[in-house]
Amino acid sequence: MPRRPETYRRRGPEGVAWSVLQRALDGASAAANRRLRGSRTVRVAAAASVPLAVGAIAARRRLGLHPAVTLPLGCVPPLGVALAMPKGRARYAAMGAAYMHLFKLGWELPYDEPERLRERLWIDQPIRFDTLVGLGVPPGLRLQRALRRPGEVTALDRAVTVVYASWFVPQALLGYLLARHEEYVPRAGARLSAAYHLTCPFYFLAPEAPPWWASERDGRMGGEIERVARLVVCDLLRRPPPGEGKVPGNPWGSMPSDHISSAAITAMGLSEVGPLYGALGWSYVAAASFAVVYLGEHYVADVVVGLLVAEAVRRCEPLAAPFVRAVARAVE
Repeated sequence: MPRRPETYRRRGPEGVAWSVLQRALDGASAAANRRLRGSRTVRVAAAASVPLAVGAIAARRRLGLHPAVTLPLGCVPPLGVALAMPKGRARYAAMGAAYMHLFKLGWELPYDEPERLRERLWIDQPIRFDTLVGLGVPPGLRLQRALRRPGEVTALDRAVTVVYASWFVPQALLGYLLARHEEYVPRAGARLSAAYHLTCPFYFLAPEAPPWWASERDGRMGGEIERVARLVVCDLLRRPPPGEGKVPGNPWGSMPSDHISSAAITAMGLSEVGPLYGALGWSYVAAASFAVVYLGEHYVADVVVGLLVAEAVRRCEPLAAPFVRAVARAVE
């Protein structure tokens, strides 16, 4: 695999103390690598652990697994894939799938106990923030009043829903790198994974009802906010909107917007390539931000926190670099 240029390589902090720490981590990771990668038993056990962990997670409610057990179990597939597969494109692709499975688990898991989560649910807090930002009216409500035709699905609704449904754009760009410039995948993949996973603590600590739920289910904002993407899909399939049944996934995992955090960290990476790529990346962030607010999926507050998560990943990357590099070398 070609080496990444020095300007792109992940840099750690400088100084004597950090140099000593780096040497210690390098020694520990080299020793771990010899023990882990040199053992066929470890590789076989790692490969077997992946389907077992995925199956147990899928059956966690039937098995009565506590979230404190399930979440660490979700870390098994990425680690198992890293240990069982040789370095290369196939392992990168499998690791990406395993990490997205872990993120999906982190997003869904808080809603395994909805009654307990409901006691801490944020409904009015983001509305108050957005009302302040919107000078008296939440921006999502203002946008739907100005641009929506209640009871109809317009061309604008369809176009914005397409933007919203393109949440996989960062993953698609990562796939392009994997196919054409494999040497850039480790850092780009690590930053994208961090941007996703750093949103997960919020889903446990600050469960938040999205605008459409607060409006439809709890009557906030005069009940005016509609879940436009759902209406577009139902119109496309020519079937009526569903009733107030169980919502798949986690309907209270709205804060922050992982859509925006992943798009923003991708735009930051594109900006390092060149101004034109950066402009394209940030244009997509702007379009996605408009989409999630207009469609009633997120508040402006969720977008802001998503951007802050991406900025935190960018700023903390040098501090995390020595530890990330040590773990990577231990299993590669």
